Amino acid sequence: MACFSAPLTEAIVVSAVKAASKDGAKHGVNPFLSRLGWLQKMLFGGSFLLAIEHVWHGEIIPEFPFLTAIRDGEVAGMLHEIATVGVAMAVLITAAWVAMVCVAEAVGRREAASEHA
Repeated sequence: MACFSAPLTEAIVVSAVKAASKDGAKHGVNPFLSRLGWLQKMLFGGSFLLAIEHVWHGEIIPEFPFLTAIRDGEVAGMLHEIATVGVAMAVLITAAWVAMVCVAEAVGRREAASEHA
């Protein structure tokens, strides 16, 4: 129904954090800060694809209130789906990003070590 709203909300928060931490990311202080763009793109992209899927199945409509769950009085079910499915997707995307950053850092260290040898 509206599970895409949890990753979308996280994407908006990540965008604000990324904008606020420009200085730390430029100096390479924290590898996670310097790669927030990856997380931002993953979250916005996934949310967009999920929203398209919900439009395809008629769960998002082009008239107010835009979500059929709200129109049909199924708000409790919608909130439950956001809290379970949506949050689980956001956590999984974030975990995949953490793994990507760790692998990228390990590869970078390995390349730097082989250049100095």
